[in-house]
Parts: sequence; structure tokens; C-alpha cells
Amino acid sequence: MAKAWAGIVVVAAVVASFLLVAPVIESATSASTQYFQAIGTAEGGAD
Repeated sequence: MAKAWAGIVVVAAVVASFLLVAPVIESATSASTQYFQAIGTAEGGAD
């Protein structure tokens, strides 16, 4: 029975951490995407 509870706790912890980290990853991804787009535009203009 302890193994079942341990598995449930692990799954709950993974889900909770994902919910907490997801907005950070999303904001970081959009920021880096804009950053790379700006670099690409700058390099394209240099040619």
C-alpha cells in the first residue's frame, strides 16, 4: 500500500511542479523567440 501512495505522491509532485514551471518556460520561450527573430532580422538587414 505504501508503494501506491508513494506513486501518487510522486505523480502529484510532478504535476504540481509542471504547473508551476510551465508559465516560466512559456514566457522564457516567447522572449527568446522574439530575441532570435530580432537577431535574424538584424543579420538579414546587414547583408
